[in-house]
Amino acid sequence: MDEQKQDKFDMDTGAYKLALNAVIRALVQQASDANPGLRGQITLAVETYITKLNPQSEQEEDFAEKARGHVASLVRPPF
Repeated sequence: MDEQKQDKFDMDTGAYKLALNAVIRALVQQASDANPGLRGQITLAVETYITKLNPQSEQEEDFAEKARGHVASLVRPPF
């Protein structure tokens, strides 16, 4: 049998994303202590990028909405 089991649920990628998100959130939190406007600056930078894309197709709008959601998730303050 294969030494490497097939990851049919893509758990490795999911675990990596969880770890990466946790690290980014911690870094944003720490940096926000020194720069309280950081979260807004990051959000504004993404909005500026999306605006320059000028999304017109449904796929482009979907990309823009997903990007906004991911950024919001990464910069939200801890509970």
